[in-house]
Amino acid sequence: MKRIFLFLAVAGAVFFSLTADDAEAIRIYEEGHALYQEGKFYDAAKKFEEVEFEATTPLIRSNALRAQSGAWQMCGMFTKEYEALEKLLSLYPEFADNDLIALREFELAERYYAGDRDPAYWHLRWIPWLNNGDKSLELYTAALKHAPFADWAPRARLRRAWLLDEDDKKLESVEELRILVRDYPTHSLHKYAMLALANGLFNLSEHGDGDGAYLRDAYQVLLDFQKRYPDAPENEWVRRRLLHYRDAQAQRLFDMATYYRKQGRTDAAERYLAKVLIDYPDAEVAPESEVELVKLDENYVPMDFPPESGARLPKLRTYEIPTEAERTLLNPGENGNHYLLSLPDLRISHGENESKEEKSEK
Repeated sequence: MKRIFLFLAVAGAVFFSLTADDAEAIRIYEEGHALYQEGKFYDAAKKFEEVEFEATTPLIRSNALRAQSGAWQMCGMFTKEYEALEKLLSLYPEFADNDLIALREFELAERYYAGDRDPAYWHLRWIPWLNNGDKSLELYTAALKHAPFADWAPRARLRRAWLLDEDDKKLESVEELRILVRDYPTHSLHKYAMLALANGLFNLSEHGDGDGAYLRDAYQVLLDFQKRYPDAPENEWVRRRLLHYRDAQAQRLFDMATYYRKQGRTDAAERYLAKVLIDYPDAEVAPESEVELVKLDENYVPMDFPPESGARLPKLRTYEIPTEAERTLLNPGENGNHYLLSLPDLRISHGENESKEEKSEK
């Protein structure tokens, strides 16, 4: 639904005429209003920008910014509209509707998130790739700053967490999900926020988790999810993730035991290996831990029937990308082309790619 933040009422125009210093601003505003009525929205927006420059009264400037935002909206210039709204809210908050502006910024963020892009230049709008890019993260951030507890805030926070994770800002993404899980326990998005939070914490633990805090938090979030949503179809994934946690914790203990064994401290190594078998008997490293413990302690009696560990998440194999030919005729983006792959020179063999120095060495 479109929300156009327009225009000055007739009574307001009469009020402006009483201000002699703003006579020129009022005249320009009337021209912009006439252009808007004719459907010339871009020209109207430029006129309203002149009004903002010419006016001296805060009320007239604020209405000029409001008129700008409406004209830019009709042009489909989302970035310009957003800038006008932010300027209105920061410079003239007493004349701005905070909740309505925050809602409009959220709507613009949703459009960017869905793939819409606005032209970078109005007169070159026919060039599809000449746009202002994806500003959804910036807009979600601004909207939440102005209205952090609006009805649409949970969706905006979940979107923002996803975009931060995509931008490799994993810690900020996790903090956003923590807020969503903490402040909206009855919202329909709460269960998905819990799953995303657990997954984000697991990812953080794999990139450095000195005391295991991220891993413990992820484990607790998944346990809470099982209690709160026992019939959720995602519980199979949760079960496998819990096994992953147990494997990771057991591996940490096993690594500590290996470290102490290499240092000659067999007593400490035995304690860590025994803890693996007691606390995590179903872990993947449990059989290896038992073998090592038997080597260190002759009095240890192995368990007869270790528990079944259960199915884990599948492990994906990775392969290296084949190396490309050294000599190419054309590379992507070279000389203004729009190719996605480089164009190799097929007229030469692999041997001809070698330099004279390489051939002489052979």
